Amino acid sequence: MNPPRITIVTPSYNQATYLPETIESILNQGYPNLEYIIIDGGSTDGSVEIIKKYERHLAYWVSEQDSGQSEAINKGLRESTGELFNWINSDDILFPGALQRVADAYSRYPEADLFVGDHACCDANGHIIWVSAVPSSSAISPKNWVLGEGQQSTFISSRALKRVGGVRQDFHMSMDMELYYRVYKSGGRRVCIRGILGAIRKHQDAKGATRQNLWRQEQMRFLREHGISMRAHKTAYLRKRLLRLFDGSYIRMLFFLYRWKGRDPWGRQTLGDPDGQA
Repeated sequence: MNPPRITIVTPSYNQATYLPETIESILNQGYPNLEYIIIDGGSTDGSVEIIKKYERHLAYWVSEQDSGQSEAINKGLRESTGELFNWINSDDILFPGALQRVADAYSRYPEADLFVGDHACCDANGHIIWVSAVPSSSAISPKNWVLGEGQQSTFISSRALKRVGGVRQDFHMSMDMELYYRVYKSGGRRVCIRGILGAIRKHQDAKGATRQNLWRQEQMRFLREHGISMRAHKTAYLRKRLLRLFDGSYIRMLFFLYRWKGRDPWGRQTLGDPDGQA
């Protein structure tokens, strides 16, 4: 069987410090049916020059002003032709072999819409500092939604995206959670993938570190708009934590921490000289 086409979009704005590692973590996957798109918001820090070095590996790229990350993701989604979709921000990374794991899961469960793997966090230097193992027993329902997915480790079928639309551009911090909720509520099936797929990078300029108040406001707006009470939300969160005691996800988390903590998952592998032979 032909491997499914997987589209990755990188929304980027003035992240030249981390952008090469992000790009290389995607291109170094060696996945044979990758469609890679970069949507830059008009960076002025040398990001465009970096993108041009990898241009021959890209299906599409553009650098122009936009309203932020959510609009950039939707721009990339409009160019997407893949059967599976995810966005990897310009300071985050994919783990080695991530795309093949997703493709294998899709081949086994082609009717599923959310493919969710284990998730990590790295520091500014790319070294792993913590890991979250996704619970196999889901505590999720449309009335008690608990976010248990790491965005970098969650892939969505294009079928589901056509059904529910792209990310909402009035959300700037919680657009991933809101999107997954709509996919799940529309009947999307969730499949767990064993193994770490992606990592979010923590650094002082990261959006999550500088806009915590906005994140909390959007969380509350999300619950309010979808009619989810705070009581149901907290109850589901506790239920999920109890389930994880029995489904092996905590044991998996400890194993991954032992294996990866303090390590760079790529060992700073690169594509070689992007201007020469990859």
